[in-house]
Amino acid sequence: MSAETDFRAALVEHAPLFALVGDRIAANAVPEGTPLPYIAFSSTHEPVYGLDGSKHAGRVTFEAQCWAESQAQADAVADAVEQAMALAAGTVRTRATGYSGELDLDAVVLTVEWWA
Repeated sequence: MSAETDFRAALVEHAPLFALVGDRIAANAVPEGTPLPYIAFSSTHEPVYGLDGSKHAGRVTFEAQCWAESQAQADAVADAVEQAMALAAGTVRTRATGYSGELDLDAVVLTVEWWA
């Protein structure tokens, strides 16, 4: 399985998060008209090589965007993502708030380090 599949599974399998967003967790973008709240995530892969050139591990950095109708709701989703990562292979490195004036939606954006 890919790191993206494992990351999404860790989120969907966390009951408190599932209670908030269900399975509305998608790589890169959610379909138009998706009910709120939801999570869209993207990933960056960085292989880690040894001195002999062999690949030892792979670090994946996920950006999880937790979108909602209010900042409080976005915070609740992000809190649940952080709880899910504490139980999985992810470490939350940064947390930032956001807002889309075009969509009139609030967000919390988490940067998660994941080792594959």
